[in-house]
Amino acid sequence: MSIAYNIIISSYLLLIKLHSVFNLKSRQWIEGRKNIFTKIKNEIKNDKKIVWFHCASLGEYEQAKELIFQFKKKNKLKKILLTFFSPSGYRNVNKEIFIDWIFYLPLDTKKNAERFIELIQPEMAFFIKSEFWFNYMIALDKKKIPLYHISSIFNKNQLILKFKFFRKYLKKSKHFFVQDLVSLTKLRELEIHQTSIVGDTRIDTIISEIEKNNLEIIRSESKTLIFGSVWPEDEHIFIKFIKNKSNKFNYLIAPHDLKYADRLIKKTNGTLFSQIINNDISKEKIIIIDNIGILKNLYKYCDCAYIGGGFGKGIHNILEPAAYNLPIIFGTNYKKFKEAEDFISLGFASSIKNHYEFEEAINKLSERKISNYLQDNSGAVKKILDIV
Repeated sequence: MSIAYNIIISSYLLLIKLHSVFNLKSRQWIEGRKNIFTKIKNEIKNDKKIVWFHCASLGEYEQAKELIFQFKKKNKLKKILLTFFSPSGYRNVNKEIFIDWIFYLPLDTKKNAERFIELIQPEMAFFIKSEFWFNYMIALDKKKIPLYHISSIFNKNQLILKFKFFRKYLKKSKHFFVQDLVSLTKLRELEIHQTSIVGDTRIDTIISEIEKNNLEIIRSESKTLIFGSVWPEDEHIFIKFIKNKSNKFNYLIAPHDLKYADRLIKKTNGTLFSQIINNDISKEKIIIIDNIGILKNLYKYCDCAYIGGGFGKGIHNILEPAAYNLPIIFGTNYKKFKEAEDFISLGFASSIKNHYEFEEAINKLSERKISNYLQDNSGAVKKILDIV
């Protein structure tokens, strides 16, 4: 199985190189890793006491952020090295004062993994959510470096649980901090007992971010609907609604990919947020958000949120609008997200199939609040740090 895994990794590199010829993100993935070991060596020099956190992308960083901050706060002499697999994480995360270095993760070949671990010599490593890079896990195990998995979720259909090779190295990890009982049960059925249910660390990050939200906006008296992290696949919901109900609400539309903003302007005749003076949205009916990182602060000024992705690969972050007690609406692809199931069962959110169900959901959810869900499910970071 190890041979098959390495063949898959090598094939992935070939495919992404071919894809990079006509795809910007793939090109950034390749270019960001050029001379990566020289960059790492030049920046970290001979630093010791390094603790390594690895995230796939921006969403996983949101799960790690408060954990990294609190870890650094308790361990001021440690150096924090953060890696990303995806350009959308690496290129959009600002270097916080509690992070010492940010790099792309070299591709998970045996040679790269051994070289990386030998170079940074971390005291411990944290992989966030679904990051399972087995050559790195093997290299860490050989050096007796503890590896912790944060906010992990497992289910019976998960591929890595089906093969003996993968299970062998999962068992060697120091600890799994999982989000739910299903994950805990599944791991223990496979005799992986170093597990704890702590919940989702994103909740702690979001609660912390609320306290730091100093964005000031002048809003109108009309109710404001926000369409967050939307894709073209979501257009059949929000474009038609805006055309039919344009005078009833104000609208904020935040594309998941900023390249999509130009298309949205043409389809909605909206105004870019960056062109609004003093953040005064009271004079505009339709505003297109063209700033990365601002969406989580905008929910404070809205009355209802539609979250995109539910008609594609899966819904985006619904915990952020929940932090501001907004009723939440999303598409049909939400089954992998525990909080989505929770919100629907509690009446805080609604999954819709089409434009007509969207209109019904707006009326149905308008008076419902998400209340204390986040506070009741917070505390994952403290639980992790108490064990680590």
